Amino acid sequence: MKKKLHVLFLSSWFPSKTHPTLGNFVQRHAEAVALFANITVLYLSKNNKTSAFEIEDEVEGNVRMVRVYYNSNGILFRNRIKALKIGIAHINFNQNKPDLVQLNMIWPEGWQALFIQQNWKIPFVISDNWTGYHPNERSPLPFHIKSYMRFIANRSKLLLPVTFQLEQAMRTLRFSKPSIIVPNVVNTTYFKNEKKNEIHTYVHLSHLDNDHKNIEGILSTWKIFSDQTEDVILELGGDGDIPHWKKRSLEIGIRSSSIAFFGTLNQQEVAEKMNASHTFVLFSNYENLPLVMIEAMASGMNVIATRVGGIAEHMGFCKWNKLIDAKNEAQLLHALNESHSEMNEINREEISAYATNHFSFEAVGKQFMNAYEQALNK
Repeated sequence: MKKKLHVLFLSSWFPSKTHPTLGNFVQRHAEAVALFANITVLYLSKNNKTSAFEIEDEVEGNVRMVRVYYNSNGILFRNRIKALKIGIAHINFNQNKPDLVQLNMIWPEGWQALFIQQNWKIPFVISDNWTGYHPNERSPLPFHIKSYMRFIANRSKLLLPVTFQLEQAMRTLRFSKPSIIVPNVVNTTYFKNEKKNEIHTYVHLSHLDNDHKNIEGILSTWKIFSDQTEDVILELGGDGDIPHWKKRSLEIGIRSSSIAFFGTLNQQEVAEKMNASHTFVLFSNYENLPLVMIEAMASGMNVIATRVGGIAEHMGFCKWNKLIDAKNEAQLLHALNESHSEMNEINREEISAYATNHFSFEAVGKQFMNAYEQALNK
């Protein structure tokens, strides 16, 4: 029997006890690849509540996750290097050496893949989903960050951006390695088209940062829409500043029966909410391929989203998805109205099937394995 490939995941973001939802899309990628390969995640997390270095080693979804928590007191980078060495020793590369490293997001932790490549001769590929590549949608990257990222990227075997648009953005930074598009992944065991609420339920789920997600624009448009439309509700939440947005909703006079707020949810709770809802709303100023968008699709929700990043690459397969311009509240209002009038016509099975075919664990896991084979053959 052919020996299973052993892939080590390194990441700039990953869920931990310090931040339970940070980089959850990386964890989903690891779970997808674990259908076909042995996956170990090594993640370094700053935690000033620990006085020394603390190792957390657990298995979830067939993925071994080794987290090393370190204190930032003293010389921070020296502590991070030491944390990486502690993690490598704990995994025991002498007896359990990975065949390949997958680096998730070059900035800021890409140095880890380079350190392992130089000291252990293990090649690495790069999967990336960072919005910082888009200079027109947020502050331009400083020269030293671009140089650092380019130095690391051009020592990889393969680039694996989540969208074609992101691949083009990488090329503007003079990343020269070949690339294969591998999208984000959704757990279709949880997210699926089920019986919907009786009232038309719109959902927005994010970290609620206004500069990124334009929550202010969603609320001001919802005020107009809900004032003229009965039997609709917006459920808005995530791991952001819920009290602030509750207060803002009251200030602008949104009818209380038309809006509800929720806090941080785990994956199963998110799935239960989406499976029962109708329309997902994303009014972002910049994005790549949001995990919540494809989770919503898997749940049979039609999507209203802005034409930014790689969103448009997966919106055109059905007429019920609505692409609008960023910051254009008139278009958002029109899309909300259209979705409401079409609520009973929408083929939710078609939307869910698209997500399964493109973003399921099996579909994305196979794409990663094909990419790994190409990288190792090179």
